[in-house]
Amino acid sequence: MSKEYFQFKQFKVYHDKCAMKVGTDGVLLGTLTEIGNAKQILDIGTGTGLIALILAQRSNASIDAVEIDDEAANQAKNNFDISPWGNRLQCIHSSIFDLATNKQYDVIVSNPPYFINSLKSEGKKKEVARHVDDEFFLQLCKKIESLLTADGLCWIILPVNEMQHFTNEALKTGFYPYKTIEIHSFDHSGVKRIIRSFSKAMKEPKLEKFVIYDAPGKHSEQYKAVAKEFLTIF
Repeated sequence: MSKEYFQFKQFKVYHDKCAMKVGTDGVLLGTLTEIGNAKQILDIGTGTGLIALILAQRSNASIDAVEIDDEAANQAKNNFDISPWGNRLQCIHSSIFDLATNKQYDVIVSNPPYFINSLKSEGKKKEVARHVDDEFFLQLCKKIESLLTADGLCWIILPVNEMQHFTNEALKTGFYPYKTIEIHSFDHSGVKRIIRSFSKAMKEPKLEKFVIYDAPGKHSEQYKAVAKEFLTIF
């Protein structure tokens, strides 16, 4: 992998100006989010723009991507402009809480900050990208509620404890957990991340297990199936 960019099959992601680099979490959220026939998609905290780019390849939707950091926002915009879908991708340099729009989105995705009440991470930008206070998830849920269509879905990826915290706050704002995907590095290892969708209407919950590796250095067929259209290693 280049230090400056990561090459995917149909697009390139420069990430040298971003605190949070291209990583597995973004690939997983981008590929596992169910988008159906969504016409409007919102990516909250887009960073490099990776998740938005994957969703653009997978759909015909118009995608807005919000990013608070100025350098990351500029880099995401550039990544969008050089992609095949630049006419459907818009990067908005703003805090999600300051976003002024009358739009409603069919799908909202986020790989949000999650270091709650923990030691601050090194580097100021990474602090902003990954360190939040107790109120952040509650306020985020309230904002998402105002932006999501009545039958839309919000998809979030977080570590296990933080997902429980987010889910508690989501329930306070009238969101219900729908589909949960438990991410494991290996079949018999613990849950590393959780992807969970939330809806405004109560639905029958679904639970799936997703395994990244069959063995060290050997990706699972499950991972290959979702990533083969994107990663050049497949």
